[in-house]
Amino acid sequence: MKNSKNKRTMILGAILVGLLVIAYKVLFMSSSGDLLTDPTDSNSMVGDRIAVVLAEVESINFDTSIIKDTKFKSLKTIETPLISLPVGKTNPFSPNFGSN
Repeated sequence: MKNSKNKRTMILGAILVGLLVIAYKVLFMSSSGDLLTDPTDSNSMVGDRIAVVLAEVESINFDTSIIKDTKFKSLKTIETPLISLPVGKTNPFSPNFGSN
């Protein structure tokens, strides 16, 4: 019985050490893929995308003729103001639980 517990402890210890080594490599070691990329390539691609988006934004034309239309000017608002009701107790920390 003591021998089987000792084996289990050894196996669990080995697994724990293996997991710790893997965790260390994942968290603290730099990946080799970062070293192989050329930062100038990604910067030029980002600059090209920004230029394309900027050209699209500059080409937007807003049609403001609808504001001058008589039908648009005849529209009226249907909003109603909210009713102001008291909410909660005036002093929520007062010792009286039954009164406001």
